[in-house]
Amino acid sequence: MSMITELNYSNTNTYLIEGSKGTILFDTGWAGTFNSFCAALRENGKKLQDIDYIIISHFHPDHMGIAQEIANRGPVINIVDVQRDYTHAADAVFGKVKGLKFYPVIDDQLNVITIDQSSAFLEKLGIAGRLIYTPGHSDDSISLWLDEGLVFVGDLNPLYELELHKGTTIEKSWNKILSLKPSMIYYGHAKAASLEDE
Repeated sequence: MSMITELNYSNTNTYLIEGSKGTILFDTGWAGTFNSFCAALRENGKKLQDIDYIIISHFHPDHMGIAQEIANRGPVINIVDVQRDYTHAADAVFGKVKGLKFYPVIDDQLNVITIDQSSAFLEKLGIAGRLIYTPGHSDDSISLWLDEGLVFVGDLNPLYELELHKGTTIEKSWNKILSLKPSMIYYGHAKAASLEDE
């Protein structure tokens, strides 16, 4: 079983997922939150040095803001090839915010894999699961599936809104996830939801 720690330091839910051989940080929050991130780690008895990889659900400003700032201290940003054209999507947004410290992603430091390679990538960290391409909120959105029944969906529109998205890409992405029969869904901006009682 993986150990999941939710870090509460920004308006985006970020998660530490610890396998038997390594740890992933899923999403990072807005630029300028690095000190709060470090404080949240400390409050949970964790260290930045514990993190091996960063996975970004999608490259909107509130999900990737401190990714490179964290990566500058050791962890590697892992992306799926479908995200390659989007890694600088937020740079212009941050460029307009006066006095904000932001570090753009350094392309040649990224670890790029395909969706098909994701199970083997996670296995090296002692995590059984895979990455799933789940567009809808954005064209670069991915979700992290753990075989124990947990799924991290970033900003994929919440399941309780699914009726509003019939016939859309969002519904197709949810159908991919639901076919795996998840027991718990971890959202980017909503409380984690258990499906075991439904």
